[in-house]
Amino acid sequence: MMDLAHSPDFQLGSASIRPSSREILHGGAAIMVEPKVMQMLVALADPVGRVVPRVELVERCWSGRIVGEDAINRVLGKLRRAADGRGFRIETVARVGYRLVVVATHSPVEGSGPARSPIRWAIVPVVAAGLASSWLLLSQPKRPALPTEPLATAPKLKSNGLPLAVHDLETRGLAAMFENTPEQTSEAIGYLKQAAEGAPGNAGVWGSLAMSYVLSLGWAAPGDRAGVATRVQDAARRGLAIDPHEARSLAAITSLTPTYRHWNAKAAALADARRRAPDDEGPLLYQEVQFLMAVGHTGAALIKVQQLVHASPLVPWIRAAEIDLLAVNGRLAEADRAAAQAGAIWPRERLIWWTRFDLAAFHGAHERAAAMVFDKANWPIIRYPGEVEAAGRMLDAMASGDQIVINRVIAEQQALVSAGQGRAERAMRIAAALGRPQTALAFARQLYLAPAMPEPRGTMLPYIGLGSDSERPTAALFVAPAVVLWQLSGFGQLLANTGLIDYWRVAGAPDLCRKPPVVKNCSFNR
Repeated sequence: MMDLAHSPDFQLGSASIRPSSREILHGGAAIMVEPKVMQMLVALADPVGRVVPRVELVERCWSGRIVGEDAINRVLGKLRRAADGRGFRIETVARVGYRLVVVATHSPVEGSGPARSPIRWAIVPVVAAGLASSWLLLSQPKRPALPTEPLATAPKLKSNGLPLAVHDLETRGLAAMFENTPEQTSEAIGYLKQAAEGAPGNAGVWGSLAMSYVLSLGWAAPGDRAGVATRVQDAARRGLAIDPHEARSLAAITSLTPTYRHWNAKAAALADARRRAPDDEGPLLYQEVQFLMAVGHTGAALIKVQQLVHASPLVPWIRAAEIDLLAVNGRLAEADRAAAQAGAIWPRERLIWWTRFDLAAFHGAHERAAAMVFDKANWPIIRYPGEVEAAGRMLDAMASGDQIVINRVIAEQQALVSAGQGRAERAMRIAAALGRPQTALAFARQLYLAPAMPEPRGTMLPYIGLGSDSERPTAALFVAPAVVLWQLSGFGQLLANTGLIDYWRVAGAPDLCRKPPVVKNCSFNR
């Protein structure tokens, strides 16, 4: 393994690299990177422009030890973020390795203000060959940025209206957030808290911090969720006190408005936020997608999610929602293509993995789904012990049609259904897929009518927020295979208990009730 302490300093274009102190200096500012990140940079720079095979990176940075793909990709991702805007980038050479490329850079001019595109998407280059755009930075207010208080040690140069050091912290925070893991979300919060301390007068930074807390709700333990929600509110209110139209802060506050059984109130909250930030095309738009999925207005949801994909194609939950919505709208070939693209980018990201698996499993591509289960090296982050193995047993039961095997799988799900929302949602869909609709209905009652769940999160469908333990993921009712429930006589009462029927009488029926064949429990619309 290389010795950073005795590695000489070197230059990469306009950037100075100091391996011994793990610093990258550029434009009068210095950032410190992790040891593995600096080791990889030194390896790629020996010499600059040479294509370095992946196996050589492992040999030089991990002493040839066996390391997982995720570990290598994570270090590469962090190096790419560190390189962004600092005079060099890391280029992937397909099936060969990686190459360090020096690029020309231009320092921002103080007072020039942020550049704006015609539709005002403020795209932040978080990863040179990865997360090229961010749903949290999709919109910026028309008003000039408010003055910010720079960090004591920061230079006067600014980027996007922020001192460079604060801009760097915000960029790093958003990049970490989109890796969508508990560890990276926690890291994102740390970066964004420092950014807010460095620019307490900038509304957008507070909005970014508020949204990082919103995303952390997906990983918070039930007992911690109230405290996280309080932090969301505090950060968002700081942002709105500076700028009442700041879109990320509005989105964060709106995410805490209850949805389940409060459909009209949520719709009103979304409409109010939209009036206050009419040009936002990021977090608020995604919340509208979530709401439309939850109430079964899947056609309108698809239109909105495709707007997001067009501008920001590299956010996992946006792509997962697109895949689900393409499938439910009967556009399976497009859903397959979108799933293949997402799988190539995020082979092990949990939400993407399960979205791809469900698309294959519940739409007839059993061999593709089975291959994902067999490929253990590319399993997603495991939330429940044995969940992927259980998915494999479901596939075996679906393929065999053997009632004994099916009974065994159903019994296994019965034992798990009360453990939490994710378990209950999964059990409902598995029972429906195995031709046991009445059992699926029983599992649905457990999911939607039980007063409390031991673990109130864990849905396999893309949902960001869920600020309350009383929330329930109703989007599952409108996607395969759970749509078979709509033919059951007892399902209408379940819908009534969720409050959805009352909402539909005002807002219009779900899409599956608007086109033939009209299913049994759409009679409220006739």
